[in-house]
Amino acid sequence: MRQPLIVTLDVGISGIRLLTVLLTLFWMQEAFVHDIERRTLTLAFSLPLDRITYVLGRFIGIMLLISLAVTTWGAALAIADQFASWGYPGSSRPALGLRYVAMLMGIMLDAWVIGAFVLAVASVAQTPLLPFLTGAAFAVSARSIGAVLDYLSYSSSVDAATKAYFLSLIDKLRWILPDLGLLDWRAATLYGQDFPWPQAQSGMAIAFGYLIVFLSIAVFAYRRREFY
Repeated sequence: MRQPLIVTLDVGISGIRLLTVLLTLFWMQEAFVHDIERRTLTLAFSLPLDRITYVLGRFIGIMLLISLAVTTWGAALAIADQFASWGYPGSSRPALGLRYVAMLMGIMLDAWVIGAFVLAVASVAQTPLLPFLTGAAFAVSARSIGAVLDYLSYSSSVDAATKAYFLSLIDKLRWILPDLGLLDWRAATLYGQDFPWPQAQSGMAIAFGYLIVFLSIAVFAYRRREFY
């Protein structure tokens, strides 16, 4: 049971995923919602600048900063993980390398989808807290839906009636919410497993599809909405 390196990396990855969500929510709130609330958006729109350029340019800039933060945290975690086995010479070692880089990219893509959802809500919301609260609920729901579905499908501790009811409900929700749990590829790094290409391909297809939908909603709403 001497696996301090594995445990450290696993907890660290979960911490990065949590911090990424919080950073995405706060930065999107500051960059878009507060601009609308303070009416400073009108200054940008008074310039010869198309609204689609404003929306997509600012969104991409924020997401690149978040990706940089994930890269920095990931590098710091990989360095710290090298020292977590002091006193445990027989500790299992994680597979750091391209699998670890791919895992960090999955976290980045996850943040891009959450950020696009917050932007879509901010483009139509009339109250400043709505994008933040709905974004947090979306992040929790989208990341949990796959795990909850697996639990209900394979657990023997859930009675049949409860299982049937919630499975039917989640099957309907899966047509609305993306399964962002498909972007969590840590098992390949933690346990040296083969990289889950089918899961990764499904997750990326879903993520890019929802990313395009959310950004399209935001661009359409910004071009039609009066902010004056």
